[in-house]
Amino acid sequence: MKVATVLIADPEGPDPCALVRGAPVLRHAVRGLLESECADRLVVAVPEPVLGECEVIIRAVPGAGSRCRVLVCGPDRAETVRAALEAAGDSDVVLVHDVARPFVPPATVRAVAEAVFAGAEAIIPVLPVTDTVKHVSGDLVDGTSDRDRLRVVQTPVGYRPDVLGKLCARGADPLSDLPGSVRTVAGHPTALRLTTAFDVAVAEALLEEQG
Repeated sequence: MKVATVLIADPEGPDPCALVRGAPVLRHAVRGLLESECADRLVVAVPEPVLGECEVIIRAVPGAGSRCRVLVCGPDRAETVRAALEAAGDSDVVLVHDVARPFVPPATVRAVAEAVFAGAEAIIPVLPVTDTVKHVSGDLVDGTSDRDRLRVVQTPVGYRPDVLGKLCARGADPLSDLPGSVRTVAGHPTALRLTTAFDVAVAEALLEEQG
């Protein structure tokens, strides 16, 4: 199984150079992907203003030098992933991951890759929804979603290369505009997206609990 991984630091997302647990978010994300032992080729797309800083961060990750390439993000996510696919070369599986989810366990990364290699067109890790979700119209509640049918989605999203290529060709976002035939694997609580200071605190607490 040959796996190419595209790691995206969205220009509109959290700063990939921000420190969490004493190290940059980008370093945590790269290290986690490499520790999965299935990222044969890693292409990291970052905003142009932090390109140099990100290159320094990646070079400091053990084992990253020979497997990683850094690109500047394109005008949209589809173009970014298309360019990263070209840079990565041939593969059996492509993983697309958000740098803002730096603490995805290596086992989750492997589960996504293995499910695609086993025949799935696309795979996404998910968690059950535990809160009650209401429908509202203005300030009035007008319905309740069936929680059993809802899932919280995470990354990396795994694709067959041909499926991902077609998505990018029509300008779709590979992290949100998923194709029709998408299967799921179990996600993990530590794979939450670090959008706010509260998210960072929760992630740090979970990791501390795990030792």
